[in-house]
Formats: sequence, structure tokens, C-alpha cells
Amino acid sequence: MEEKSRAPDLAADRIAAAALRVVDTEGVRGFTMRAVAEALGVTPMAIYHHVADKAALAALVIDAAAREIPFPNPTGDWREDLLAMARWSRQTTLSHPGVGRLRSAHGVWTPAILQMTERWVGLWQQSGLPLDAAVRAANVSSAAIVGLVGYEIAVREMATPEAAMLVHLPNARLAFTAKHDPAEAFELAVHALIDGLRGG
Repeated sequence: MEEKSRAPDLAADRIAAAALRVVDTEGVRGFTMRAVAEALGVTPMAIYHHVADKAALAALVIDAAAREIPFPNPTGDWREDLLAMARWSRQTTLSHPGVGRLRSAHGVWTPAILQMTERWVGLWQQSGLPLDAAVRAANVSSAAIVGLVGYEIAVREMATPEAAMLVHLPNARLAFTAKHDPAEAFELAVHALIDGLRGG
């Protein structure tokens, strides 16, 4: 009885916020209905009044993270708008690294992700490429950006090799000791992607 009376108080945005906190603190492995229920102070069954299963809960989390930072306003310049969307993608992913892993784990598509995809493909069409080339450029650049940000997160979470391991590897030593600005590297890579796929 108590469970049913509490269930209507669980708005979708409240569930999503609690679930996002769980992903941020516990990661994908800790993302369970029970953990989210505990964060909300309810029983797991209370959540099932609002989401059908764990995949549906994951979709709520993914959309909540994607909508936390609004899409950049279009400027009418396709190149600048592509760059702005790429930066938005990096920013949202770095804000909640676990969410990308959650999406991979559950393979869900959400309204916010589909809206981003719609805009991304549309911007490549605005670049003047033929339709098939624009779709190919959108797919390739999207995959590359996901990989770039994923690599940035992985490097951030890894320890630097011990100096003794790099004694006879001067190039590797340079790679690990040279000054590195992830944001600058991302900008360089995305500009190169756009120019390469657009044909300069």
C-alpha cells in the first residue's frame, strides 16, 4: 500500500536525476534498479511503476545527461555549427563518462540522441556534399569523435608509465612527457576531420 502511494511522487526527471548520480558514483556495474531505488528512498518495485525495465531506466539517464547542456544554437555556418556540436558532444561526455558506457551496455536510442543525430547529418548535408557522401561523413566523423573523447577519458584514468619503462623508448617518453592540452588536441582533430571529409 505504501509503495503504491509513493509511486506517483516519482516523476521521471527525479528518477533520471537519481539514476544519473548512481552512474556517476558507481559506474555501469553499480547501475541497478536497487541502487537507484535506494538513492530515491523507495523500493525497486516503486520504480517499475514508471519504467518498464533497466533499459528504459538507462534511456532516462542518457537523455537526462544529453539535455543537461543545451544544444548550441545554429549560426547558419555549417562548419562552425559542426564544431559547436562536436564540442557539445565532448562536454556532455566528459561531464558524465559513465553514461557513454551505459549506452553501449544497453544499446538504446533516445529522443535526445536521435535529435543530435538529425542535426549532425543535416549539417553535413549543408556542407554541400552529395547526400550519400554527407551521410558517410556524418557516420565517420561521429564515430571518430566518440573515439577521441573515449580515448581522452581512458588516458585521464590511466597512470603514466614509470620512468624506468621508458628509458630505451625516447619517442614513447616524449609522448608521455610532452605538454598536452586535451581540448586543443580535440580541436585539431575535429578540424582535420571536417576538412578531410569535406575535401578541404
